[in-house]
Amino acid sequence: MYNDERKFIKRYVAGGGVRLPKSFYERPLTPKEAQFATDNINIVWWYLDQQGLDRAEWFDVVIFRYLISVKRWFALPDLQKVKFVTVACNAMRSAIGNERRKRAKEPQAVSLYEPIPGTEDLLYIDTIAAPEIL
Repeated sequence: MYNDERKFIKRYVAGGGVRLPKSFYERPLTPKEAQFATDNINIVWWYLDQQGLDRAEWFDVVIFRYLISVKRWFALPDLQKVKFVTVACNAMRSAIGNERRKRAKEPQAVSLYEPIPGTEDLLYIDTIAAPEIL
């Protein structure tokens, strides 16, 4: 890939330098965009399968970025220099990465009856003092 192509992909495909107004993202798809999105929905299924992701779990994560990539495809003529599948996959990859970062920050629930990692089967419950000792 040429250096100019990398710059182009960073600027247009990844959304690096082109900011569209908030109203652009909030508006519904035009009939032409909706038909294009419908005709190419197989890209979403293919991408999720290629990444080994559960369709039911990840569809909601990627579909909105896919639809935004459809809007951007029609709004930015330069974007059509690249295949739509490239645009859509980059958008979905970004959405998945953001979701994974978000999930990594969420607290993890553990059972008091689970072993504490790095111990010799010491349970969390075993670290809580009995009420009569307090």
